[in-house]
Amino acid sequence: MIITVRSDIGAGFRGSAEGVTALLDLASKSGIADQLEKRDCVVTLAEGFSSIYAKNIENVLHICETVCIEVCASLRSGQFPLVISGDHSSAVGTIAGIKKAKPKARLGIIWIDAHADLHTPFTSHSGNLHGMTLAASLGLDNRACLLRDPDKMTLDFWERFKCIGGQSEKIRSTDIVYVTLRDLEVQESQLIKKYGIRNFTTEELRGMKEKVLGSLILEQLKDCTDIYLSFDTDSLDGSISKGTGLPVDNGILPTEAVALIGIILEDPKVICFEITELNPGFDVNDATTNMVYHLLEKALSVVKESKE
Repeated sequence: MIITVRSDIGAGFRGSAEGVTALLDLASKSGIADQLEKRDCVVTLAEGFSSIYAKNIENVLHICETVCIEVCASLRSGQFPLVISGDHSSAVGTIAGIKKAKPKARLGIIWIDAHADLHTPFTSHSGNLHGMTLAASLGLDNRACLLRDPDKMTLDFWERFKCIGGQSEKIRSTDIVYVTLRDLEVQESQLIKKYGIRNFTTEELRGMKEKVLGSLILEQLKDCTDIYLSFDTDSLDGSISKGTGLPVDNGILPTEAVALIGIILEDPKVICFEITELNPGFDVNDATTNMVYHLLEKALSVVKESKE
């Protein structure tokens, strides 16, 4: 099943909601997604509560609650949810939906991203919720790295945000693996060091190639019963990929990403995949859109062969 989330209000720049449409249009023209059911997480957004500590948090909360319901329903019906989202804040709903469908599962997270997304309203400089996804899913506040003093209304919504799906701590820090993480802030680095979260760097990828890296990533999560794989477009090398809100150099190359994701998706423990943060407004000659589409094409091929 393809689940689409056409929202970009969790990001710092608008436009990535259009990335969802761009990918679906290409998939429709090629016919590769014709055999899969499609569900669109359409949420009618009124003006909701927002603050400098957590921008658009009320509306992002409602979006993630809808994503949670759709992902949960997909898994309970025996399908493989392939989520195409505008910004990475929706992953809070994706993770919550997996845990709601499989509450006793030990969920591993493979986070292919330039950014750690471990901020909270207490530590975020920007207040953008796409940078708080994993902290929310871990149930963290990180008051030890206090940078800001959020108001009560923000914190009330933050508590609700952390508890989407009915529980706060949905994953363990030991069950997160980063790939190509390279643009960190101090508050996030301290959490990664504190919890010993593994990051497979771009240099490691180049040194061992995709098949070996895929095996090492899956070995790192061997004690997990299920795995969620999430791909942020800014994990791609920013020197060649501009179609995302926050491009960063020294990232994964398109051919490497396609090969690695294909290898990981073949593992039977992987039960959900998400692609996010493609922003056509920053793209140059549709180069990044085409890169990400080839990745989607590979994912759909693997899903149709081994997951459905």
